[in-house]
Amino acid sequence: MATAEERLGFDKLPDDVILIILKHLSLKDCFNLRQVNKRFEAICTDKSINRQICFRRQYWLTTDKFQRFINPISECLDKLDLNSCYWLKPSGLDVISRCKNVSSLHLMQVRVSIKALCNIMSNLPLLTRLSFSISDIRDLHPELSNSPGAQECLSRLISLGLHFRHQLVYSNRPVINFCSGPSVFEHCINLEEFHVYGFPSNARGIPKYIFQPQILKPENLKNVKVMTLNDAMDPAARMFFFGTLLAVCKLSVKFKTLLQPSGNVDHLWTMDGYASCLQNMEELIHFDPSRTTFQIPSEVLHFESARNLQYLNLSDNAAVTSETLHLLADTCTKLTSLNLQNCNYILLGPLKQPGETDPSDQRRVYNDISGLQALLLGCAELRNFNLSGIHIHSQDLSATSYSSLAALLAINNRWKSLAMSPCCLSIEKTSKTNKRPFSLLPESYLVKRRRIAGGNKNNNMSPNASSPSAGQDETSASSSSPTPLSPSSSSSTANDEPTFVPELEKLVRSCPQMENFELNCSGFRSAFNKYFGVNPTTCTSSPCMFSLTVGDQELMSIGRWKGLRTLQLTSIPGVNQGHCLLSIAKGCTSLEQLSIACLGQISHCLYRGGLIAAFPFFSKLKDFRLEHPYVKVDEILLSSMSKCTTLERICIIAKNGAMDTEAIKDLFEKVKVLINFQLYCGRSFNVGRGLQAYLLSKYKKKRPAINICIHPLLGPGLQEAVSSLHDQHIDDLTILKSTVSIRPEDTKGTS
Repeated sequence: MATAEERLGFDKLPDDVILIILKHLSLKDCFNLRQVNKRFEAICTDKSINRQICFRRQYWLTTDKFQRFINPISECLDKLDLNSCYWLKPSGLDVISRCKNVSSLHLMQVRVSIKALCNIMSNLPLLTRLSFSISDIRDLHPELSNSPGAQECLSRLISLGLHFRHQLVYSNRPVINFCSGPSVFEHCINLEEFHVYGFPSNARGIPKYIFQPQILKPENLKNVKVMTLNDAMDPAARMFFFGTLLAVCKLSVKFKTLLQPSGNVDHLWTMDGYASCLQNMEELIHFDPSRTTFQIPSEVLHFESARNLQYLNLSDNAAVTSETLHLLADTCTKLTSLNLQNCNYILLGPLKQPGETDPSDQRRVYNDISGLQALLLGCAELRNFNLSGIHIHSQDLSATSYSSLAALLAINNRWKSLAMSPCCLSIEKTSKTNKRPFSLLPESYLVKRRRIAGGNKNNNMSPNASSPSAGQDETSASSSSPTPLSPSSSSSTANDEPTFVPELEKLVRSCPQMENFELNCSGFRSAFNKYFGVNPTTCTSSPCMFSLTVGDQELMSIGRWKGLRTLQLTSIPGVNQGHCLLSIAKGCTSLEQLSIACLGQISHCLYRGGLIAAFPFFSKLKDFRLEHPYVKVDEILLSSMSKCTTLERICIIAKNGAMDTEAIKDLFEKVKVLINFQLYCGRSFNVGRGLQAYLLSKYKKKRPAINICIHPLLGPGLQEAVSSLHDQHIDDLTILKSTVSIRPEDTKGTS
């Protein structure tokens, strides 16, 4: 309790100083400070800190608190973001109509009817940016026809976002109705940006109908220069987006942003106007033609003119080669974010000249590293880079001075986000025996993995690399005795050999500003993934043999990234006791999101002890995802998890795992901010449904945003059960996918 003298000293602080302090506090803290006294109430409602309010992930916000928060600052607001505030009651949204100065309003995944939305639009005379969800787009046009105020609002809009929230059909023989009708575009005469958002995966069901927009006044779209579609398999959203895109292309516009994931770009080039819009890419800043098969450079994509490009997504393009990277290095020098996920031929060099002895001998170099090196040197502004799914081994770099991909990436010391495969950290240790460093794995594990890998003909290993056999004489360290090293320490070899520094540590030392890091095994596919959605039968794992040498010792280096906020570790077979997880928990003090999938052996969750020891040290962790077939969700694990009191969302996928119902109840009691809990394990349907009903009934009033799904992973009705979750949780947590460079940095906030 502060003394009277201390309180008097604090009262002497000027309002300007207190305002500076308030800018660093959360919305919840600012709301609570209003209750202290009248002076704090006046300061906390000052215009300077209330012009832009974003309530995303503010799960403490009840409908009543939302109204009390907005009422005193309604005249100050310029931007109000309520995206994903699905728990707010529709009756509490009337207060938005009193925010007369709002120019930007976002209501995606908010329960608001079309009629109520039109009423809100009619009462906001300065609104120019709007996004909202719609369950049946066929109801939109009739309501607009009866609301002149909403029509006038649409005529002012320069940015419009539509989130399709359809009722899904779960059937092996679904029937889809195709329909068309008038769209909002006949009222949008000043539109410059159009964004569409759909379900992250159509494996969760399909919509009852697909709507083709009728654009009666295409001239209204002549100013559109930004069009985006999220990475959705939703056919309704895709149809609406591409139908609009083709209408815009006929006007020969010059795009600044064009994000069209999942689109058949090869087919689009035959459409009238599409190719001509991208003949000159000089104004293009953000571009996503992912999953196309076009070669670059080519007569189709003219990257020679894309000199202002800052974001580029070429993921899943088998035609991207070393020559492509040379072109990007020479032309797109302003790139800040590049996605090359699953572009497995980036080391493929150009055709060699025919040999003098055999003119028909035309071959390519398969380890041409010059393109990647030129890209890293030429694009000095590059901060976000996705190379996951790509195999680049030490043999590929034998002709260079770089020992691994991590050492090559260390050319750039200002990385913020990186995604790569763990096999790219494996190297050939220089020693007298010149054997691969499998010392981090127990001998019994190696024998088992060799047998499995031996039957895999598609392990993408270099033909010159020799796989270790059971008869080789290799030095192995016991996994049961952790090495007492800090994350900055390195293991040492014999006295006559130089000190061995793990490749990941070289990258960590060079790039201290890392915020988002992923090690994703290219041979792993989660039970819940973006391509097949909620479908456990698609779970596969075939790690590259080179990834076997990457274990706890290498991953301990991650703990030196103090500013790391998100971390994803996927299918790294070399992890045993999980000592790296404790190092990460103690070192990465800013970590907010952690995803672990199938580390170590599949048949045994050996790292469970390390994970249990790590949880008490996570001070800011909000999202945790764990996937392993045999992990036990028992009292020990959940008790350790409950010591991380900042957890808001948890997703555990354990096909054969058991669960402790009482420990789960205790977890909710101790972790007061936990609002999303997903558990897919081996328990019966009735046990899961009973526990889910109990938790919802007990905590629904205290935590209105609560979302729970407890269901057997291989049980019937899984898709219907998961659909009860809101899109935000499914897209962010349930579906496992790489998050590095999937969207431009300045557009992530709109999705």
